Amino acid sequence: MGEARQVFISVWLVFTVVAMIVANMPDSVLTAQLSRFTQPYLNFTGLTQSWNVFAPPPKISSHVDARVDYSDGTSSVFLVPAGRGLAEYTDYRWSKFEEYLRPDEGSWLWPAYARYVASRARSDGHDPVRVTLIRRWADTNLPGPGPERGPWQESTIYVMPVKGAR
Repeated sequence: MGEARQVFISVWLVFTVVAMIVANMPDSVLTAQLSRFTQPYLNFTGLTQSWNVFAPPPKISSHVDARVDYSDGTSSVFLVPAGRGLAEYTDYRWSKFEEYLRPDEGSWLWPAYARYVASRARSDGHDPVRVTLIRRWADTNLPGPGPERGPWQESTIYVMPVKGAR
């Protein structure tokens, strides 16, 4: 009985490994034929995995900066808040917000974000007179040697004079 059990376990392990390899093979006639036998097993055991949830690498890098001009003639730049490391997960809402803010379809968000930036500048003790939202982008290069991205480009997407400036 022990020897039959060992053979069964060995065959089961080999079949499981083969089924997982078939599931990760590129699409082909062979893959389609083998999947007829392996996919039902993977579905039943919960070992099915799909890599299509991962997005392709972005073709451009882009973000939105807010330049704030002050009544004393100086200016500063506010970035959309973004955490690094583990903080990135707690502040993910800001990354998601910037995804909506960046494209022209997000223009309905621009006035509210400009008011928020002006309010932050006031709370830091400044007297803002204008908030300018600037979209910056660069082509993302393929992985490998050389720079990560091409030169940055920019365009002004929204300008808001701040009411009540001194």
